[in-house]
Amino acid sequence: MKRLLSIFTKTHDFVDDTLNNNVEYTSYYADSLKRLKKNKAVMISFIVIVILCLMAILAPLISPYDPNQTVLEDDLLSVSWQHWFGTDEYGRDILSRIIYGTRVSLSVGIVSVFISTFIGIVIGSIAGYYGGAVDSFLSRMIEIFSAFPELIFAIGLMFVLGPGIINLFIAIGLIRWTETARLIRGQVMQIKEREFVKGCVASGGTDFWIITKHILPNCLSTIIIIITLGIPGAIMSEASLSFIGLGVQAPQASWGSMINAAQSYIRFNTVYSVIPGIAIIITVLAFNIFGDGLRDALDPRLKN
Repeated sequence: MKRLLSIFTKTHDFVDDTLNNNVEYTSYYADSLKRLKKNKAVMISFIVIVILCLMAILAPLISPYDPNQTVLEDDLLSVSWQHWFGTDEYGRDILSRIIYGTRVSLSVGIVSVFISTFIGIVIGSIAGYYGGAVDSFLSRMIEIFSAFPELIFAIGLMFVLGPGIINLFIAIGLIRWTETARLIRGQVMQIKEREFVKGCVASGGTDFWIITKHILPNCLSTIIIIITLGIPGAIMSEASLSFIGLGVQAPQASWGSMINAAQSYIRFNTVYSVIPGIAIIITVLAFNIFGDGLRDALDPRLKN
């Protein structure tokens, strides 16, 4: 009796506080956004990402020169008011090529991550939901693909597919899905044991409906973090493949290919090789910091 009275008293106080607006209640994502805004490093990284996206979208408007225009008499010019980062061995403006290179890096990073995330979600959901022999088979497949070094696997795929930006999307997307599949599989195995999922099964819901409408929405925060943290890795893979000549082909601008071309001129024009590297570092660092902050903000265990 005393226990019931205690529960009633606590419930009455809870309702009373709520009615008098003494306690503020927010949704999960609103609360996460509030925590995200408090992290200055994350917000700075977000601003950098927005600037990079605007650079990629508005490249034809903000680029001072045509990135592919060659002026041989202006080759390897140093920094000046006409060319803020100088020119390359063909007299092309380095700043313009950096701006257009943003398009390549972000497009490859975003598209390939969406491809890998989609593959990982499909395989992870099927393995986690059905379990048994299906889970064993798909888990072994995940382990086999995980055993290959990512860059070597990507090089092999690019040799088969051939260089080009579309093939970059495919190659990088096919090498980065295993970690997503593991994470989604684990979450699906936990969520499918909850009462609301069992209720859907008992009411005759199809497997596709249950997975897409009830299980995967509960994995949304994990999927968002996977995408955010996967983009910088994909950008590094694109830069590495372009550096060895298997990515974006000339004359299209790519940060990786620019670094490769600048090796022979590093003593004469240091800026030529340094600027593309700085662009890669800033982009990867911004996405990593933002992804880490987003992961912390979406973690319910950190809720005050």
